[in-house]
Amino acid sequence: SVPVLVALAALGGYLLATRALHPIDVITRTARRISAEDLHARLNLPPSDDEVGRLALTFDEMLARLDDSFQRERRFTADASHELRTPLAAMQAILGVIQAQRRTPDDYEHALADLTIQADRLRALVEDLLRLARSDARPAAPHESVDLAILVSDVVETLRPLAEDKGLIIQCDLNADLRIMGDRDDLIRLVLNLLDNAIKYTDYGSIAVGLIQTVDTVELSVNDTGCGIDPAHLPHIFERFYRIDSARGVGGSGLGLAIAEEIVHAHGGTIVIESTLGHGTHCRICFPKQIMQHVHRA
Repeated sequence: SVPVLVALAALGGYLLATRALHPIDVITRTARRISAEDLHARLNLPPSDDEVGRLALTFDEMLARLDDSFQRERRFTADASHELRTPLAAMQAILGVIQAQRRTPDDYEHALADLTIQADRLRALVEDLLRLARSDARPAAPHESVDLAILVSDVVETLRPLAEDKGLIIQCDLNADLRIMGDRDDLIRLVLNLLDNAIKYTDYGSIAVGLIQTVDTVELSVNDTGCGIDPAHLPHIFERFYRIDSARGVGGSGLGLAIAEEIVHAHGGTIVIESTLGHGTHCRICFPKQIMQHVHRA
């Protein structure tokens, strides 16, 4: 009977081990099958509250994150290629028309003016792409104490003539001497992007810029009375190259808000945009209070 019991115990142990290690075998085979070109495969094992079940769930979540990252990179590459081709194609068309036959001096002047516009568009797009690439690849630059009230006021005064040309009024309510630790150039770019968008998409009315300190945060707000954003587009406005079709005639590459979000996150803050179609857009940026405390210690 002893050999029989040993054989049964060995067989039972083998069956139990095989059953316990089956999910590991599934994970191994799935990992071998996955490549950078196909990240859609999932384990889809029955949920279980043990180490193997948690491992399988973690593996599926990791694959989902990787798949999402690769899809975003593919979209970004395709959109960047399209945006770069557009001004280049326009420049080639202008040059082709001009070179087809002799033109008058006025024709050459108009062609040069059009080429300048396209070259400026191309330069701005390349600068935005470089900024995004650097923000993804490099660590955050050392921050310095920045008087946010003075910085916002200077940017407002710089863009005020642009607003007045459209008949818009810029109203400022800035609490004085509000300092944060930050990168001055990036913060200027942030405020410029927000105010430029507000001016572009507001045909009449006013733009209100506010800066206050609350118990936990320093809040910067930019509110306009412009055309607003459809609720269907709001979840996507921070995506790179995302532009609402009706806004394509206004100009821009669709990178402004993506860069703004990168800058805010680099400063430990949050950015929220709320909008009502036809009634304007409200943007609120919150920098955490610990940044202020860091300034006091400095």
